[in-house]
Amino acid sequence: MNKIAILGPKNTYSDVCFQVYHHKTQHEPTPIYLRSMKQVIDQGESLGYAILPIENTLEGYVQSHMDLLFFSNLHIDSEIKLEIQFDYIYKPNPKRIYVQYVTKNQCLNFLENHLDETIVLTESNVESYEKYLNDPEGAAIVPRHLVKPIDLVIKGVSDEADNHTRFLILNNQPLGLKLYNKDEPYKVSIVITPKEDRPGLLHEILEGFGDAKINLISIMSRPTKKKMGTYHFFLEFMADVSTQRIVETVLNELKHTFDIRVLGMYQIL
Repeated sequence: MNKIAILGPKNTYSDVCFQVYHHKTQHEPTPIYLRSMKQVIDQGESLGYAILPIENTLEGYVQSHMDLLFFSNLHIDSEIKLEIQFDYIYKPNPKRIYVQYVTKNQCLNFLENHLDETIVLTESNVESYEKYLNDPEGAAIVPRHLVKPIDLVIKGVSDEADNHTRFLILNNQPLGLKLYNKDEPYKVSIVITPKEDRPGLLHEILEGFGDAKINLISIMSRPTKKKMGTYHFFLEFMADVSTQRIVETVLNELKHTFDIRVLGMYQIL
């Protein structure tokens, strides 16, 4: 039976995402809870599946997580978007705020008003909650579903009320079009790496998609980490069964000039 690597312990947002994935697909690999996203990706390659938070309404793409995906051998199985709500819980006269490193960037306005408290970064929201419990002078920013009735709480501390995070379900299976609903469109995520640095590279990439009337919904650059000034380009666009041949033609044309890696062709659940 397949297993799935999840940022743990239980009750993280990644764990909530796993429950939603199971409900929508009836696929239930055995969850394996790990303490860092690097462990999730590294072990996901051998376990079969992994869950990766990739983008947030407030913070945009989580760039360190993008790099983990780029340099892994995993492909994207599907996408799930979750509503994210954070509350501040605290002991009397708190001196330390425990907050997960991604969560911190979604609550900057609130933290600006608590500069007298030391910020302690954690790997997961559940770890933040556990450290708060064990610290008599502790506070934490945690998901609302972790807050207990006995906690002193300030609700809704995200920078914006409309806060969502996009999660990717990854698998170690051969690349292929994964359709959970054949009548729905699908998303394509690719990484383009130029074979040489020269003027007009980005224009040439965009021109190929523009001529084919393919609407790009996102584009990001990330360092290749091999040579200063060299970058990968991460692109995403929507397609459907009727445009599949066009997509394949554009990608094949680009392969003459660029190294192309398709991360996944998948649906939003």
